[in-house]
Order: sequence, then structure tokens, then C-alpha cells
Amino acid sequence: MSSPAAKMAHGRNARLLLMAAGFTIWAVAFIALYGMLSVGCRFGWDRIDAVAGISVQRLQLLVLFAVHVAAGVALAVGLRPPFPREGAGGHFVRWVGYWAAVAALGSTVFSFAGVFALTACY
Repeated sequence: MSSPAAKMAHGRNARLLLMAAGFTIWAVAFIALYGMLSVGCRFGWDRIDAVAGISVQRLQLLVLFAVHVAAGVALAVGLRPPFPREGAGGHFVRWVGYWAAVAALGSTVFSFAGVFALTACY
């Protein structure tokens, strides 16, 4: 059984982890997109049409992009602190986590929007 102090410390640590959650999603997107880019190029998915002239390679990259953007949006919405801002303690960490998630979402869109137009394997 945990002591009240241990539970309180765990809550603080969990709030601190929320500040890194958005950029963790960005990092997972980076690994997934570039990993699948390499796999798709190796197996020639860029030469196989899936739907309406979109290659299997581009389709799977677009799906991965959309999944990670949706995860970033969900995180930002979930972390959005209630208005008006009440108190300073735990709300400050939540505000920092929220704005870090917004920054990570912007970074995700900016970094990976090339999947819409750039050539995949050349």
C-alpha cells in the first residue's frame, strides 16, 4: 500500500511527463514515417497504385501522418486547462504541458507535411 506522500509524488511526476507527451508523439511519428518510408521504398510500394492514382507508399504515409496529427490534437485538447486559470501550482505544469503539446503539434505538421507532395523514394 502506498503512502499519501508517495501518491502525491507520483501525481507530480505524471504531470511532469505530460510536458513531454507532445514531443513524444512527434518522435514516434518521425520513427514511424521514416521507417515506413524505407520499408515502402525497399518493397516498391511507390510503384503500386492504391486509390485514385495514389501509390500504396503515399497512402500509408498519409495515414501515419493523419494518425499522429490526430493524436497530437487529442493530447492538446485533453491538456487544455480550464478557463479562467485557477491557482498556480498544478495548473502551471498543465499550462506548460498544453503549450508544449501545441508546439509539438505544429512541429509535427511542419516537419511531416511533405508526405503530401514530395517524391517518396528518389
